Amino acid sequence: MSEISKAYNPSEVENKWYAKWVSEGCFEGRPDSSKEAYSIVIPPPNVTGVLTMGHVLNNTIQDILIRRARQLGKAAVWIPGTDHAGVATQTKVEKVLREEGTSARKLGREKFIERAKDWRDKHGGIIIEQLKKLGASCDWSRLVHTLDDDYSEAVLTAFVKLYKQGYIYRGKRMVNWCPVNLTALSDEEVIMKHESGKFYKMKYEIAEEPGKYLEICTTRPETIMGDTAVAVNPDDERYAHLIGKHCWRPFPRAKIKIIGDKYVDMSFGTGALKITPAHDPADFEIGQRHNLETIDIMNPDATMNELAGEDFKGLNREEARKLAVQKLKDLGLLIEVQDYEHNVGYSERGDVPIEPRLSDQWFLKYPKIEEAKKAVESGLIKFWPKRWEKTYTHWLDNIRDWCISRQIWWGHRIPVWYKKGVEKIDLKNPEHVYVGVNPPADKENWVQDEDSLDTWASSWLWPFATMGWPNEKAMEDKSLKYFYPTSDLVTGPDIIFFWVARMIMAGLEFMDGDDAHKNPVKNV
Repeated sequence: MSEISKAYNPSEVENKWYAKWVSEGCFEGRPDSSKEAYSIVIPPPNVTGVLTMGHVLNNTIQDILIRRARQLGKAAVWIPGTDHAGVATQTKVEKVLREEGTSARKLGREKFIERAKDWRDKHGGIIIEQLKKLGASCDWSRLVHTLDDDYSEAVLTAFVKLYKQGYIYRGKRMVNWCPVNLTALSDEEVIMKHESGKFYKMKYEIAEEPGKYLEICTTRPETIMGDTAVAVNPDDERYAHLIGKHCWRPFPRAKIKIIGDKYVDMSFGTGALKITPAHDPADFEIGQRHNLETIDIMNPDATMNELAGEDFKGLNREEARKLAVQKLKDLGLLIEVQDYEHNVGYSERGDVPIEPRLSDQWFLKYPKIEEAKKAVESGLIKFWPKRWEKTYTHWLDNIRDWCISRQIWWGHRIPVWYKKGVEKIDLKNPEHVYVGVNPPADKENWVQDEDSLDTWASSWLWPFATMGWPNEKAMEDKSLKYFYPTSDLVTGPDIIFFWVARMIMAGLEFMDGDDAHKNPVKNV
């Protein structure tokens, strides 16, 4: 008889027993009409990651809940999976390629995706193995990855359905742009950071009244070259008489309009606002109202282009700011510089200030907004702690259309094809545009949209796409009718907008039955 060691050695015990439990199907969720169903879907960790203390806490809570449900005699399933993490994974793979002296563009889309898959397969399994080491009692026979073929079919099906219902459209809009990852971002992917900056007070000469000036304040002198107007409030007695006149933009020197717009806050700064429609969301809207010219002075990487003028061309934003301030001084147009505390939007992945940019993108008008509010207000879905319900409803009350396209290759490619040889594509003409889960029959006559979908535009389908939707046989095999809606969701409050609210809207939009059966979860 072997002697029992005095100290517990987990490596001798845990691997053996965990493997035995998995091989004997101890964690597998099986429907049983005589038992109450209980289900949890794991918040899918990014394939780029490793377990953090947050993951450990989150998954331990889920493990406690699922084990308790089994002990209470329920038919319980805990569905695991990973997220392809579009921008994050593309960023990691591009870094590796740079170290090798190449790039995604040099490789081309197909070869890049092959490299990204290799990277995913090498690194993506790490977090799953760590969950197993933690003892997580997931049903590993149900492991899902958001780029699996069947899951991808669900993502593309949802896009096509929403497009045909008029929820998805393409338009030129002001978007949050990441100059590092060279892609559009949704509002939720912008992290606000408090910064100490500068407030620049300058003056533009009034064209019709030489020697007289209009004083203007700005935090962004590097965008002066894109100014196409100066706006004042028509109710402001100081400036109302100037509306309709012009002033001189200092560089490149040009005559620009003085316009009246109620948006201008008379009490902020000098009450006169320089308008740069290509580089500020509010300015863009003012520009639309007044038919102003839009001058985009920046390249996608936020360096200055030729429209900024020869002196600025090629400079980055910081260099352009310094030069603009120096030029204002040299021209005698800089009045003063003040310290200024303000919030600046940063790209979540690129960790640089985002650049508002006018760009052609795909947008989604959210479906079932009011129903999603009612689901929580009526108690069909409960938040724990309850205070997070306010965060949820506040976001739904202030919701804006979702920019769902990303200028990356790693992800679900947008299922839209354009007819070759058509000079001006009309998106409403089916002879010009084809939208479908599968390519058009005469694929050689069409070219597919280059963009991929935002990662969250796949994970918002998670509770039912992991159970086989939209394939009837797969839904039956994975017991969607039995295990859906899920029982409990354990997640972080930082993704209530990103994920929880969107999942609720998706469930209400795509699932059958009354609202209680459409909602993806009972407790958050």
